[in-house]
Amino acid sequence: MSFKLSISIKQVILEGKKLNLSKPIQVKVKSMPSCVIGFYGPSNAGKTTLIVRLIQTLTKEGYSVATVKQTEKNIGLDCEGKDTWSHSQAGAKVVVFSSPVETDIIVKKKQTFTEILHQITAISSYDCIFVEGATDRDILKIRVGKSTKRENTIVDYNGDFTAVLSLIKKKIKENTDIERKESVSVLVNGKEIPLTEFPSSVIKNTVVGLLQSLKGVDTIREIKLTIRC
Repeated sequence: MSFKLSISIKQVILEGKKLNLSKPIQVKVKSMPSCVIGFYGPSNAGKTTLIVRLIQTLTKEGYSVATVKQTEKNIGLDCEGKDTWSHSQAGAKVVVFSSPVETDIIVKKKQTFTEILHQITAISSYDCIFVEGATDRDILKIRVGKSTKRENTIVDYNGDFTAVLSLIKKKIKENTDIERKESVSVLVNGKEIPLTEFPSSVIKNTVVGLLQSLKGVDTIREIKLTIRC
């Protein structure tokens, strides 16, 4: 998905250097930071068992993995009587539980998958993100068991764990190869400006964070931004 946005500004300072602008600044941002694989199928089909085995195998081999569990049921992790539950019942929109062993962030509203993905990648970078119960049409999916086929299903799991593992590794490699290319490029007056990691990250996170909150924006894959001065 691509976007074109025009903004009027008076001054640009890039890495401490004031730029004299006579033509539009063109910024191109690509955002799909991790290999995202969804799993779906009926209850007790083995989705969780497959995902757990994949996580164990991949992490032993040095890959970093994050997961998302999606459900259509009106349930939550917080429990009545807990302090965090009392906070949310009193009106807190976000409740954070912090302990020496983990940090839990509870957002008291339904979020789009794009919003969830952005928050995960803001915490750290991961080689792969698994989504159990995936419904987002844009992400690749693996069907486990018999159910209506969903869009972007790449394979049906028939018990061949090695085949699925190999496929996921292939997708991770493809995504990594893409990410090795510059994800942010800036042209000022038609001339490409080299960026270090910090300004590149600032530009990308700012623009993606702005656009992901807009209605009608699903998974952001590429953004084209033109700033006229």
